[in-house]
Amino acid sequence: MRIPLITALPAVLMIGLLPGTAAGETTGGLQARSLVRTSPAPVELTRNRLYESGPLPRRACSVSGLKKNDPKSAVKHLRAWFGCLDRSWRPLLKDAKLPSAAPKVRFITDPGTAACGTDWQEAGVAQYCDKTIVIYLKDSILKKPDLLFLLYLAAYEYGNHVQALSGIAKAADRLKDSAESAQESEHLRRYNLQAQCFAGAFIGSVWKSLHHPGSDWRKFLDVVRRSGDDVRGVEDRWHGKGATIVRWVNRGFTKPSPGRCNTWTAAGKSVA
Repeated sequence: MRIPLITALPAVLMIGLLPGTAAGETTGGLQARSLVRTSPAPVELTRNRLYESGPLPRRACSVSGLKKNDPKSAVKHLRAWFGCLDRSWRPLLKDAKLPSAAPKVRFITDPGTAACGTDWQEAGVAQYCDKTIVIYLKDSILKKPDLLFLLYLAAYEYGNHVQALSGIAKAADRLKDSAESAQESEHLRRYNLQAQCFAGAFIGSVWKSLHHPGSDWRKFLDVVRRSGDDVRGVEDRWHGKGATIVRWVNRGFTKPSPGRCNTWTAAGKSVA
C-alpha cells in the first residue's frame, strides 16, 4: 500500500529559505492513494483514541548540526530527528493503547519499484510504506540540506506513520467509490491535511529549542502556501488550497496536540 508523500512544495525550495534539493529537482511528487467516502466516516477517523492522548511534550531534541554540501551530516541529522519523533509520539500512542513501533528509515538513489512496490512519480523525494513500516527518502535531498526543510520532511512522513499505527490509514482505505469523484478528492485532502497538521504539531513542540525567530516560521508557511493545489494549478485537488494547508500546519504548530488535527469532522470548507 502506498502512503502520500509530503505535499508538493514548489521549486522555490531550491533557493532562498529552503535550499533543500538538488538543482533541477523539485521537492514534491505526492504519491496520493485513492480514498473515497460513500457513507459516514468510521470512528477510527472521527473519534480515534489518539485524539484524546494529550499534547506532544515540549522538548529540546539533541540533533547534530548540518554541514554545507555534506550528505553524511544530513543523514545523521535526519536520523536524529526521527529518533526525537519516536520519543515524542510514543507516549501518546501508548496512552491511547495503540501500537508504537518505530519506522525504519532508508535512503535510496533511484526508487524504481523497490519502495512500496510501485513507481514513484517524477521528482518524488519521500514515501511511507505501512506494510513494511519503512520511510524511504531519496538521497538527492542530502546534497544541499536545510534544517527547516529536513525537519518538515521528517515530521510529515512520521505523521503518515502515526496515521498507520492509529488505524487511520486503514480506515481511510475502506472509503471506496469512483476514482474520479469529487468526494474522493475531499477525503484525500482530509488525509493529507491531517498529516500536515501532525507535522506542524511536532515542529511546534520543538520550535523553541531551535532558536529560530518567528519570522522564519512565517516565511516557511509562505513556502508551504505555494504548494497548494490552487497555486500550482493542478487538475487533481488532493492536497488542498495553499491557505488551507497553511491553516492546518499552523493549527498543529500553535497547539501541538493530535486532537487539533481531526480533519475528518471538519467542515468541507475547512478542507477545501
